[in-house]
Order: sequence, then C-alpha cells, then structure tokens
Amino acid sequence: MRFVSLIPAALALFFANAAYAQAWGEYVNRQEFFTVNFPGDPAVQQVPYATAKGTKLTAKVFSAKADPNSILAGTYSMTVVDYATAPTELGTAIEEAAKAARAKGEAKYDERGDVDRIRTQRMTVETADKHRIMSEILVHGTRLYIVTADTAANMPPPAQFQASVQILDDKGQRVRYERDGVTRTR
Repeated sequence: MRFVSLIPAALALFFANAAYAQAWGEYVNRQEFFTVNFPGDPAVQQVPYATAKGTKLTAKVFSAKADPNSILAGTYSMTVVDYATAPTELGTAIEEAAKAARAKGEAKYDERGDVDRIRTQRMTVETADKHRIMSEILVHGTRLYIVTADTAANMPPPAQFQASVQILDDKGQRVRYERDGVTRTR
C-alpha cells in the first residue's frame, strides 16, 4: 500500500524536472556570431582579457545558472574575445585559453575536437572543490569562443550544452565546413 502512495510523489518529481528541462532554450547572438542552449536568458558582462603577449582585449561573457535543484545544476557560459585588434595573436589563442583552463584543476580529458569541422580543444577539468569544468575552445574569424559548463563532479556531464554550440556567418546562418574545405551554411 505504501508503494502506491509513492507513485504520485514520483510522478510529481518527474514532471517537475521535465518542466524545468524545458526552460532551456536556444540563445542566438548575431553580433558575436554564435548560438548555444542556455538554462534561461544569459547575463552579459564585459571583462578584461589579456593575451600571453600582454595585449589587452575585452571579453564578453554570456552566462546562465541552471536551477540548483535540477540534475543540470551549474553555471553555463560562452566567452567571446574579438582579436580584431590583435590578429597576429589569434594563432595561439586556443592554446592560451586551454592553458588557463588546465590551471583550474586536473585535466581528465584534453583532446582536439571540432564543431562543424572548426578545430576545437575539448577539455574536462576536475577542481579541488569537486567541480567538473567542461570546455570547448575554438576560433573562427577574428573571435575566440570559450564554451564552459561548471557543474558538480557527481552530476551527469552537460553534453547537450556543449553539443548545442554553433558558429554563425554574417547572415546569421550556421557555418559548416565540409571535408573539401568548402564553407556551407544552413
């Protein structure tokens, strides 16, 4: 009989989590040429960003926090740094950002990858305070993009966030490079 009384509670919990999961949505930023899924509307802040050579740039950080009671609890962000004033430093931007990510803890995964055949550095770093920081770092045009999910280490990896990243062209269309090197948009 007790089992039957637990069914409504389990269903309520399931539907509450399902409703919360629906709060995630696609965020499109045509000024910075990207789209990514966030748990709500992101806050935007500008912060200083220094290259390894000491060049002072400005980064825009778009971030949103997921409900702390959900299985996707954590902070999700997209950092965009425009290297238009320092184009000669763009070639080392991915490695510099990856080095900064590695400094946050122990790298458990650290390999090259790609988003629509745009080269990336994919990383998972575990911190001393039991957090998992998953990053996807890429460059397109004059911009460095750092996609970061900071979640508790005992939570499932936020793969849907990382997989949702798309780079856009100047018309707002998704950029996709094919094996032949030709750019195609959707």
